[in-house]
Order: sequence, then C-alpha cells, then structure tokens
Amino acid sequence: MKGSNSSGQKSIFSAVKAVVIGAVAGAALCAVLLAVCALAFVSSENIPHNFLPAVIIAVSVISSFFAGFVTAKISKQRGLIYGALSGLLLFFLFLVAGLAASQNGVPSEAFLRLIVMLLSGAIGGLVAVNRKSRHK
Repeated sequence: MKGSNSSGQKSIFSAVKAVVIGAVAGAALCAVLLAVCALAFVSSENIPHNFLPAVIIAVSVISSFFAGFVTAKISKQRGLIYGALSGLLLFFLFLVAGLAASQNGVPSEAFLRLIVMLLSGAIGGLVAVNRKSRHK
C-alpha cells in the first residue's frame, strides 16, 4: 500500500513540474515574440490601432501552443489535459501581469483569450504526445 501512494504523489509532482516548466517556456517565447513585435511596431511608421488586439491574441495562441507542446514532451502522457493546464497557467500569468500593469480590472477580451489559450495549449499537448519520435 505504501508504494502505490508514493508513486501517486510522484506522478502528481512530475505532472505539476511538467506544467510549470511548459508554462515558463511559453512565457519566455511570449517575451521574445513581444520583443520582436515591439521592434517591428517601432520601426514601422503607420500601424492601425485595431491591429494590436489581433497581434496579442496571435502571440497568446503561439505561446500557449508551445507551452502545451513542451509540457507534453516532458510528461510523455496525457497531452490534451496537461497541455490545457499549461495554457491555463500561462493565461493566469498573463492575466496577473496585465492586472498589475493596468489596474483597470479584467479586460473584456479576457474570456476569449482564456478559451483560445486553453484550446491551443491542449492542441499543442496533443500534437506533442501523438508525434512520432525519430529513432536512428
């Protein structure tokens, strides 16, 4: 009995570790993508203001997909669930950072971003788990 409880805790710890590492990897990719977008916006002279929300959603989708992919590659199982969890954690990181920066409350597009990041994280995890590994 002792062995099964210990392996269950070890499994939960490894899942949490994979989700956290995946979310941090997604946040790092987001920072790089946002830096590239900021450089592009500064160098460009005429950018419409209604273009910004689409760029933010696109960066969120790419970052969440990457977070789910990394999470599933680390855990090697349950890619859909772990990928969605890493997308959810990444969303909460973005939400807390946005609330700390703006202090205006929760933005109206937060629910849309939550759904999109959950789905893209889950798809990233699913792709990572179902991807064939190359053996030489």
